[in-house]
Amino acid sequence: MNDHKEQISYEPKGTGSDDRNGGCPVDTTRAYNPHPDSQWSPPRRDFEIAIICALPLEASVVGALFDKRYDDKTYSKALGDPNAYSTGVIGHHNVVLVHMPNMGKVAAATAAASLRASFQEIQLALVVGICGGAPFGTQLSEDILLGDVVISEGLVQYDLGRQFPNNRFMRKDTARDNLPRPGPKVRAALAKLQTKQGQSWLQNKTSEYLGVLRRELSDVVTYPGMTEDKLFKSTYRHKHHEPSECAICADDDGRDDVCDTAVRTSCQQLKCDERELVPRVRPSQPSNPVVHFGLIASGDTVMKSGEDRDDIAARDGVIAFEMEGAGVWENFPGSLVIKGVCDYADSHKSKRWQGYAAATAAAVMKGFLENWSTGMQFQILAVILRVVMEVQDIC
Repeated sequence: MNDHKEQISYEPKGTGSDDRNGGCPVDTTRAYNPHPDSQWSPPRRDFEIAIICALPLEASVVGALFDKRYDDKTYSKALGDPNAYSTGVIGHHNVVLVHMPNMGKVAAATAAASLRASFQEIQLALVVGICGGAPFGTQLSEDILLGDVVISEGLVQYDLGRQFPNNRFMRKDTARDNLPRPGPKVRAALAKLQTKQGQSWLQNKTSEYLGVLRRELSDVVTYPGMTEDKLFKSTYRHKHHEPSECAICADDDGRDDVCDTAVRTSCQQLKCDERELVPRVRPSQPSNPVVHFGLIASGDTVMKSGEDRDDIAARDGVIAFEMEGAGVWENFPGSLVIKGVCDYADSHKSKRWQGYAAATAAAVMKGFLENWSTGMQFQILAVILRVVMEVQDIC
């Protein structure tokens, strides 16, 4: 512990450190200001919740839901910490927002390790952003639509395994290789939100905070509309469909190749046949996202194959695909993934739904935090009660 303290980069003039702040340097003229005005910032030890975002878009919508922002220059970082942080308040929690430099498990693991070094009291890490959805969830009656939100009940490293000839892959599925399920406190919180009352409450909160985001970020948070939510059959590829347009896409050698141009081209430009769309059951209020709970696949691969998506979803029972959760879990076993579905993890995926999906995830995240309690809250309550009792004794 002492060795770690010596590695902290100290600020010149006006900073100091003590055991109240985990040995990390703070601006002593601000962090312990006994007058809680708008310029006051809490000590580093008061941050127990982290929100980790891989994309600037994701961080933008999360930051827009801060109820208060602190001066980020107040908090220095551990030696070698490359992360960028934003600090503030969401609900009754002090939170630190981690801006990742890249996507993927390795980048997430590195960011989480650095976070642990600089903010040593973090108890809960939320990985918030966008993901690809498995359109039918774990049940054929459970449609997952674009803009819906998934919350992890566990993570599956679907790309961790052995590759054999003939494109045969065997995932490592032993107790040693699998990530453990969340701890009892997280599981209890999720169980409460899955009750009828919890679902209704979270739905109302999500709608409330989506309204805030629509006002704050109207250019980003726009519901694209039901007509833009298109799910093609998993076997229908995103490619040139006229043989005269592309020799690679038209090559009938059994490999079903797709040219680089088609990959970068929209369905509208390629004239993807809408007769190949899968009919979906639509809610009466489509702009109100539904929250789904289940296993989420986490890996370093961007899933862009409907057939592989369906095979993995059936094999592992997952409802979505993302790229950071497993990396964060290595450092924060209490982490939770909350992500908005922006595509169906197939070859037809586009960026059209990313802004709205990021917003629905952030709205659900804020609702979740309103329902979450930390040890810090009980300490604050104890201090308040003690002060009240002392005032009563004086009177």
